[in-house]
Amino acid sequence: MKKNKNAYIKIILKNLQENKKIYVLLLIFLLIGIVLGVFFINNSDESQKNEVREYINNFVTTLKNNNSIDKNELVNVSLKRNILMGIILWFIGSTIIGLPLIYFFVLYKGLCIGYTISGAIIALGTGKGVAFCLGSILLHNIIFIPALFFIAVSSTKLCYTIMKNRTKENIKIEIVRHSILSALATLFFMLSSLIEVYISTNLLTFIIKYI
Repeated sequence: MKKNKNAYIKIILKNLQENKKIYVLLLIFLLIGIVLGVFFINNSDESQKNEVREYINNFVTTLKNNNSIDKNELVNVSLKRNILMGIILWFIGSTIIGLPLIYFFVLYKGLCIGYTISGAIIALGTGKGVAFCLGSILLHNIIFIPALFFIAVSSTKLCYTIMKNRTKENIKIEIVRHSILSALATLFFMLSSLIEVYISTNLLTFIIKYI
């Protein structure tokens, strides 16, 4: 078991080393998205900020009042969404023209994170807002974002192979590799759904009791 674990770690480290420039680019896209998310909500008009405050405060009140959440329904919706996402990202990542869409999705993911963080701080204050975000978005994104990066890196490498190497055999190999990595990433998307519903929700419920 330990040997297998070490082998997996070596594979991940090798992947990071071989594709570090792509990973840095993806990280930049993610950070730009976060900054844009913070910028958009901080520069929105007061009525929009009030809507965000009302939404978050109502959500907090609902959890504080111990109103039941249908976790089975939530996990079904989340799993279907993330499985579909994995399929779409695999498909658009298999085409040259679709590759930019994956980078745009990374940017959009960052924007959502930045918007959520900024919105929570506006609604609850800095301390409570950060605590809210730790419970609501941290854990499952630790799984989700690396999986998203894996698909983006795989798609980029496939794109380069198609553009630089016209050998059908090499392209077939890269497509198979991309499909396998996309399938693995989709499994991690599914795991992030389970963490989001069954762990993050419980953690957030616990945190909200004290904010």
